[in-house]
Amino acid sequence: MLKKFNNIFYLISFFVFFSLVVKYYISEENISFLDKSRSLYFTSFENNQKNLPLLKSDTNNIIFYTNDLEEFNSKRKKRFWEKLISNKNE
Repeated sequence: MLKKFNNIFYLISFFVFFSLVVKYYISEENISFLDKSRSLYFTSFENNQKNLPLLKSDTNNIIFYTNDLEEFNSKRKKRFWEKLISNKNE
């Protein structure tokens, strides 16, 4: 009997908690607070974006292309079955 009362109490407390949370998030006070904070963040973002310095790009000729695959293939020892399969006359 006590177990049923405990379960009922837990269930009721869960529903009360859930309903209070939903009521708070749907309330006009919370919605207006969210709108104000979003507009404040947006204006501060715009102000900060205007004050950012523009940096010169220094990424020219950074990437060097190498022929590592060809070097690896030339240094690698050829296996017998590779010679049988290849189309090249080596």
